[in-house]
Amino acid sequence: MVLGLLFIDNAYATHFLKTASEVCKINQDIDFDMKWKQEDGSWEVEKISLKKGDHLKMHKHKKKNTKWYVGSDAIFPLKNTDWDRAEISKKYEGVKIKDIIGECKKINHLNYKSHTADSFNEIFNNKYSSKPVKLSGELYLPKKKGKFPVVYIQHGTGHPKGYINFFQKVIVEMHKENIAVFVGDSYSKREKKLQGWRLGLAARVLDGLVVLNTLSEHKNIDPDNIGITGYSYGGMVAFFTAYPKLLDLVSNGKSFAAYMPVYPGCDIVFKDMKLVKKPMLMLHAELDNYAPTIDCINYVKQLKENGNDIELKIYKGAHHGFIKVQETKVLSDVGNFIQCKSGYVTDEGYWFYNNKEWKNMTELETVNAVWKECGQPGVRIGGTLEQQEQTITDTVNFFKKHLK
Repeated sequence: MVLGLLFIDNAYATHFLKTASEVCKINQDIDFDMKWKQEDGSWEVEKISLKKGDHLKMHKHKKKNTKWYVGSDAIFPLKNTDWDRAEISKKYEGVKIKDIIGECKKINHLNYKSHTADSFNEIFNNKYSSKPVKLSGELYLPKKKGKFPVVYIQHGTGHPKGYINFFQKVIVEMHKENIAVFVGDSYSKREKKLQGWRLGLAARVLDGLVVLNTLSEHKNIDPDNIGITGYSYGGMVAFFTAYPKLLDLVSNGKSFAAYMPVYPGCDIVFKDMKLVKKPMLMLHAELDNYAPTIDCINYVKQLKENGNDIELKIYKGAHHGFIKVQETKVLSDVGNFIQCKSGYVTDEGYWFYNNKEWKNMTELETVNAVWKECGQPGVRIGGTLEQQEQTITDTVNFFKKHLK
C-alpha cells in the first residue's frame, strides 16, 4: 500500500521561495558545499554534486529580490550572503554559480481548484469537510501553435521537485511527438501537514479528476486526447481515475483517453472491477517490497476477466522508485503494509482492509489504525539509468499510439 513512503526532500525547506518561474539546464559538472549559518554562529554544510544535463528550477525569495535554484537534491542561492553561501570545490576553482546555469525556459503555470477529501465517502456524497484549495501545476506546450494532446503526470508520495530531471526528460521526448505535458502538484499549495503520506488517496484522486476538467477547458489542449500517468501513489491515481462511478460524480462522465500507472499499490482498489473502456498499461517493479507486484498481477488478472483493456509490464530486477537514478537502499524508517490483507473501497466509500471494514473514519485515521495491526518498517528503493530510459521509451510509445 503506497501510504507510508515519504522521500526526503532537500535538507532545508523552500517555504521562503516564490513559485518557480523558469527551468534551467546545467551546462557542466560541478561540486560545491552549501553552507547554512546556524543561530549559534556555526555552519551546517550540505554537499551538492550536479551533472551536466541536470535541471534546476529558478525561484525568487519572497521578501528579497534574490534568485535561488532548486534541483532534485539541491537548493542554493545565485549570490552568497552572510547566512547562506555556496562554496565551489577547489577542483572547479574559478567557476561561479552563475557559470553553470545554461539554457532556461519559462514555466507556464495552470491553476486548478480541488478539496482535501478525507475519504471517498466525501466524494460519493459531494460533501467535503475541507475548504477548497487552489493548486497549481506546470504546463509544457510544444513550440508550435494549436491544440495538442497532453500527458498529465502525477507524482507519488515524494514531492515533485525531487523528480525534475526525469520529468524534463519526458517532456523533451513528448514534445518530439507534438504532445504537451502537464506536471500536477498536490503539495506545494497545501499546508505542510497535508503533504507526504498524510495526504490520502481520495484527495489525490479528486485532484486528478479536477486536472482532467481543467485541461479539457484549456485553449491549447485537445479535450479528447488527455492521457494520465503517475508513479507510486500517483500510479494509483492513474487507475482510480478510470472508475466510472468517480467520473460520473466529478467529470460528468468524461474520462482520460489513456492510462499508464507506474509501480502503483494494488492492495486497495474499488470493489467494482469495471473500468472505462480506454487503454491502460501498467509498469511495475519485479522486486518491489513497498507496492508488491503480486497485488497488481492479481488485480490486472481480475480486470481482464471483467473485460478491461489493460496490460502489465514488469521490469526485471527493478525496485520501487525506478524512475529516479539512485543506488538501491533500504529506508528503515519508512513503513510498508505487505503483511496486511489487501482489500477494497466499499460502496459507501470506506475501506475494507486487513479483513475488516474501517467505517466512518478518515483515510489518515484508517492508515494509522491499520499500521498498528500489521504495518512494519523497511522499504527498498532504487533505479538505474537503463530502467529510467526504458520507462521514458514505454511512456512515449504508449501515448504516441493512443493519443491521436
